[in-house]
Amino acid sequence: MNPANELYDFSGKVILITGAAGAIGSEAARQFAMLGANVALTDINEEKVKAVAAKIQQETGSECIGIKADATNEADLKSLVEQVVAKFGKISGLVNNVGWGKATPLWGSDTEAMVASYKLNTISAYNVTKYCMPYLRKEPNASVVFSGSMVGVTPSPEFIEYSTAKAGLINMAHSMAVASGPEVRFNVVVIGSVDNGDATLEAGYDPAMLKKISDAIVMKRRGTPADIAHAFVFLMSNAASWITGINLMMDGGGMYESKMPS
Repeated sequence: MNPANELYDFSGKVILITGAAGAIGSEAARQFAMLGANVALTDINEEKVKAVAAKIQQETGSECIGIKADATNEADLKSLVEQVVAKFGKISGLVNNVGWGKATPLWGSDTEAMVASYKLNTISAYNVTKYCMPYLRKEPNASVVFSGSMVGVTPSPEFIEYSTAKAGLINMAHSMAVASGPEVRFNVVVIGSVDNGDATLEAGYDPAMLKKISDAIVMKRRGTPADIAHAFVFLMSNAASWITGINLMMDGGGMYESKMPS
């Protein structure tokens, strides 16, 4: 095998991906499977996640399973990990991808909504990681990757619930990294504006807003699910074996507006 290819060989690995029925999670599952990994996909949408897993297995030949789990239910997550280990005997890597948030003005939230966002976007990742750790510690180059968001690292009063939860997620990932090296690596992909189809519109954007965003991005386009999946693969690969505790910015160079008069 070409030495460069060996860096991205996931043969014999078992990768668990949460939120895997969505655009980014399913594309990540497909890419890991293409590189030889067996993949466990989980989502609250049982029918869709099982269908996605079956399709990826057919396309790649890697073994893929779809498991229903409510990311906000700790018992579900404990059972999820037990099912993956019962099926494959191990867990080599975890992609904490589940998460969602809608536009909420700064003073338009309340305790219940803030806590609900924190449970979905932050606590869910803590719980599934906790249950995976005994198995990850046994694996060479074990790695956990988190789906962060630009709203978690920049002032985002329009998304106060989601941005606060994602900020907590990033700090939590860094804490896990310093406590777990060198056994397990932890990194965050800080995601900018990605074309997630209907999910983007459901979050409160409209086509005019999305065009304005695209025009302002340095690379003059919004990201694709494949762009984000490539980052997950890199951070979990042998090519990144000395990388832990970082935020990898995946935002097309960010949004830039000239300060000079037009």
